[in-house]
Order: sequence, then C-alpha cells, then structure tokens
Amino acid sequence: MSNNLKQELIAKISATEDEDLLWLLKTDYDYFTQQGNGDVTDELSQEDKDDLINLVSEPFGNDTISQQELDEAIRQWRTK
Repeated sequence: MSNNLKQELIAKISATEDEDLLWLLKTDYDYFTQQGNGDVTDELSQEDKDDLINLVSEPFGNDTISQQELDEAIRQWRTK
C-alpha cells in the first residue's frame, strides 16, 4: 500500500471537525476489517431481518431510477 495514500488519509481525517463523518469512517473501517467475524445482519432485530427479507423478495425494477438521477443524488449526498 502506498505510504502517500495513508498520509493523505491521515491528514484529511486529522483536519476534519465533522464528528458524524468520523463516526461513519470508523464504522466503515470496523466493518471492512472484521474479516468475516460476523454477518451484517447480526445486530438486526428479528423484525428488521423480516423486513429485509421482504424487501429482497420484491420484484426487481419497480422503483428504479435512471443513471443520471443516481449520479445527481450521489453528488448531492457527497456535497452535504
């Protein structure tokens, strides 16, 4: 791994005052580095698991959006 990339990330993290962003980064880091020590649904209640199964079982494409709409939504999300 590039040391430059690590240093850039460290500098950006050190410079931020956004605690929500820091929690998001920590949560993502913890999730992606756990290396299979659990399932993403382990912390869900049974009701939430049932809701998730129902959502996955719905027919695909009922409420899709165009690539352009997705790109715009992501742009707005990133510039929060």
